[in-house]
Amino acid sequence: MDDLIIFCAKYLLFVVALGWVVAWVRVSKHGKKQFLVATIFAGIVALALSRVASHLYFDPRPFVTEHVKPLISHVADNGFPSDHALLTMTLTAITYLFSKKIAGGMFVLTVLVGVARVLAKVHSPLDIAGGWLLGVIGAIVGFYAMRYVFSRYRKTDGSV
Repeated sequence: MDDLIIFCAKYLLFVVALGWVVAWVRVSKHGKKQFLVATIFAGIVALALSRVASHLYFDPRPFVTEHVKPLISHVADNGFPSDHALLTMTLTAITYLFSKKIAGGMFVLTVLVGVARVLAKVHSPLDIAGGWLLGVIGAIVGFYAMRYVFSRYRKTDGSV
């Protein structure tokens, strides 16, 4: 069971990223540009929010407070928010705005990554929830930023 937890905690995020790639390939040529720009904006916003949140709140990792050995070797730094949860939820949420079907599968994997990080004792549920919340906020802001940029570009150029 530990091997499955370790796999999900460390490597399942790559499958989530692959889901984003599959969704990107399946959208129209025009949609590809929007999807990519929205993802870049979402990533920047989510990462900035994560950095601010980590300076505002410190949550020691469970293996430190519980005095146990984590399943994954990790530095005993601030666990809030979880970078894995942030990345997977940002990709899942932005994908949802372009392909709900693919995002559904990605969401299941995103939850598995978060649960596995908790079971591996490298994050608390609060760390995971914080990463998910910031990922969703990043995706929403990134999506609307993309729409704003593309609407401005259409007004000046007439094409996109």
